[in-house]
Amino acid sequence: MPSLKEIKGRIKGVTNIKQITKAMEMVAINRVRKAELRMLAARPYADNINKLLRRLSMSVEDKSKYFEANENPKSAKILLITSDKGLCGSYNANAIQKTVKFVKEQGNKEVSLYLLGKKGNLFFRNRDYKIDKAHPVQVEKLTSVDISALANELIAEFEEGKFDELYIVFTKFITMSKNNPTVMKLLPIEKIETEEESATVDYIFEPSCDAILKRLIPNYILSQVYSTILESLTSESGARMVAMKAASENAEEIIGDLQRSYNRARQEAITSELLEIISGAEALAQ
Repeated sequence: MPSLKEIKGRIKGVTNIKQITKAMEMVAINRVRKAELRMLAARPYADNINKLLRRLSMSVEDKSKYFEANENPKSAKILLITSDKGLCGSYNANAIQKTVKFVKEQGNKEVSLYLLGKKGNLFFRNRDYKIDKAHPVQVEKLTSVDISALANELIAEFEEGKFDELYIVFTKFITMSKNNPTVMKLLPIEKIETEEESATVDYIFEPSCDAILKRLIPNYILSQVYSTILESLTSESGARMVAMKAASENAEEIIGDLQRSYNRARQEAITSELLEIISGAEALAQ
């Protein structure tokens, strides 16, 4: 059985860990609130430009490759967003598993990965996957200039025919304690599916359809990438908050168990000393 000193040392160590996890939980709560505000502000624009382009796909007579669905795509690129830090529960594992499953579903397609986040890079770089690029900048430190350059790079590669389809795997924020790994197809732009949305609209293009698309497509890719990055960052902070809260509660339970063990060992030591004193007194009396 551990000595009183050892048990007391363990209690002190777990208490220190609890203080750290509690502090990290408070930091995560603050970050998730700020990230949620940014995410909610970006959602409407990303959703509306997506709907606009999907509706335009029904009206554009001269179909561009941005709207043409390749019946036999041979290659696909996946933009995966993970975190650069751990201690966020199953956040990274879920996104990585979603990517692995999606890659397997692509069959004979040549699939390449564009990785945002250190955790995704650490997982895939030592496995049999084609990594096109791992972005050097941390996800939470990406600026609008970095994201714009990333969007332009993806558009240029798509126009050059380096891949036929572009997907993005990110973690969609639902609530503070719930998120959902999601696969979104960015290119080619999918047509609208419901009959209500697919009602024919006679658009008048000024100055021309091509000129409008040249402005809309970069904004579309930029808004989708930016929005999904914010979704992922918010989900990461929420997952870290939940993980640190669970760690603090577990530490509290361990401290309680150790405290009971300490009290039991202390009581046994006191009882043993009393028995020794009584036995010695009886021996002297005799």
